[in-house]
Amino acid sequence: MNTRRENTTLSFERILFFSDAVFAIAITLLVLEIKVPHIPHETLSEAAVRHALVELLPKFAGFFFSFFIIGLMWIEHHRIFRFIGDYDMGLVWRNLLFMLFVAFIPFPTAMFSEYFLSTTAFILYVAGFATAAALKAWIWHHAAARRESLIVADVDDATIREIARRSWAVPIVCGVAMLAAIFVGPFGGFAFPFIPLVANLLGRSAKEAKAEA
Repeated sequence: MNTRRENTTLSFERILFFSDAVFAIAITLLVLEIKVPHIPHETLSEAAVRHALVELLPKFAGFFFSFFIIGLMWIEHHRIFRFIGDYDMGLVWRNLLFMLFVAFIPFPTAMFSEYFLSTTAFILYVAGFATAAALKAWIWHHAAARRESLIVADVDDATIREIARRSWAVPIVCGVAMLAAIFVGPFGGFAFPFIPLVANLLGRSAKEAKAEA
């Protein structure tokens, strides 16, 4: 019996190790898109170096935005799996789909960094994050629907609702950013820093609902 329990624990930990590895690789790939500019020796000067760095600003912006959002999704993923004590194949497949889109993020980041004035590139960029975050919310929805078998025993209803609501912060902000991009161009990325604020507001609404109950 102990051997079976140990095997289950090991299998569950492998899901987490695999997820953390995908997050780490995706973040590493982001910075690899920033290439050191090549300046011919005959034109090398301080002004040329500064000009080359200025031209890299869109790539730096893409890196910081993507690192920030991937980091937030990793934190939420970590928070979710603190309350999940077991797994089934539904959870495994949902997590795998989530990892698929996390691993995909470096491509739309590179696309948007290269064509930062393109609304199409920006929408692709934001849609990648929104899809990944929605899949993360789907993981928690699946676990909550099978609460008795997947979620640890001491998690109350309010915590389940709070996590479920917080999971939608990135899709909501990405949706606003896409709408902004359609009307004002690809500058909706300035909405991204509001993701923690939206997450906290959604989490607070769940806590207030509990207090009123």
